[in-house]
Amino acid sequence: MEFLKTFQSQESRFGSAGPLLVAFYGGSTTLEALEELGRNQDVLLAKYPRISTLTVIGQAKSMLKIDEAVRVKSLELSKKFDGRVVGSAIVVMTKGLGAVIVRSFLSGFFLLSRAETPMKTFASVQEGLTWLRTLPGQDVTIKTEISVADVERFIA
Repeated sequence: MEFLKTFQSQESRFGSAGPLLVAFYGGSTTLEALEELGRNQDVLLAKYPRISTLTVIGQAKSMLKIDEAVRVKSLELSKKFDGRVVGSAIVVMTKGLGAVIVRSFLSGFFLLSRAETPMKTFASVQEGLTWLRTLPGQDVTIKTEISVADVERFIA
């Protein structure tokens, strides 16, 4: 299934296929990108009762130092869409200590957000999409029509 690109900047790209929103960050996360992410979620939620998100982080180094305003906005979005997102998979594609640190930070963030939405970090798109497919209440489109290759083509 092909993704519809809904936002592109130098460091970010967002798109959707059915009720799945994919956000790719090739560099640092910005407030502008997070505001656009919120708008993208609003648009999808106008079409579908619940959505899922797959965030792909291309460079772990860019996530090691996150601006406080970005952190606050991330938490705000997490709370805003809580209960309307079936699940949120975050893929940190890079390897090494930086990736481990980012995954650990994100796990702590999930705990702090106290969101009802299941959130989990992964090392590959395949792991993240496979997990999303298993969640209770997941849309059949995500389970059967969106492939790992579709996501990987979109983020390439």
